[in-house]
Amino acid sequence: LSVALSGTVLSRCPACARNFANLYCNNICSPDQSLFTNVTRVVNRTSAQGKPQLAVVEYQCFYRQHFAD
Repeated sequence: LSVALSGTVLSRCPACARNFANLYCNNICSPDQSLFTNVTRVVNRTSAQGKPQLAVVEYQCFYRQHFAD
């Protein structure tokens, strides 16, 4: 949903939409998240099954210049 919404907003620039989607997918799906992500804020929440959980609501990402380019 988030990527689709951003795609709508960035539709005037297909390269920007692709770059944003690539960055988003790397942030969410990378098996190496621990190498470039620092969680800075979590909140308590309850799962659909009623179990307490922590949810990440803020984080920092650190990328090498090569990836950013």
